[in-house]
Amino acid sequence: MESFGDSRFECDRDATLAAYSRVIAESAARCACNGCRNFVLAGTTAFPNQFLRLLDSLGVDPLKDGEVYHNARLAPGKHHYGGWFHFVGALEVRGDFAPVAFGTDFSAYLCRKQAPCLAELEGQSLVELHFTASAVPWHLDEPEAT
Repeated sequence: MESFGDSRFECDRDATLAAYSRVIAESAARCACNGCRNFVLAGTTAFPNQFLRLLDSLGVDPLKDGEVYHNARLAPGKHHYGGWFHFVGALEVRGDFAPVAFGTDFSAYLCRKQAPCLAELEGQSLVELHFTASAVPWHLDEPEAT
């Protein structure tokens, strides 16, 4: 059993890798709003290296999110986003645990699958990995989302 913060979980990395290998585009790339287009341009730079290592250990492709949403512009060039990924597995110990901080501008937590998942993951036992990022830069050459 693996742990993330106070959560305990099992992960089927091979099944997760296989599902993500069939995904053509993340949800943010399928949306035309400037918040999503900006997040696509940010790519993996929106995530701390430690979070990228966690995604890799789970078999999750960091460029194929389940959902990303723009919350607000916090300051010029600094934006707050949230979103989630799913992986094949199960939560063994769960609760209302505090998010795990990856520095001052990024945090994440695990929960049972509640939000929509990528079609390639449907029908499997899934765990949801939510994240919030509060320092994503603005990359588009157009007015910033507010």
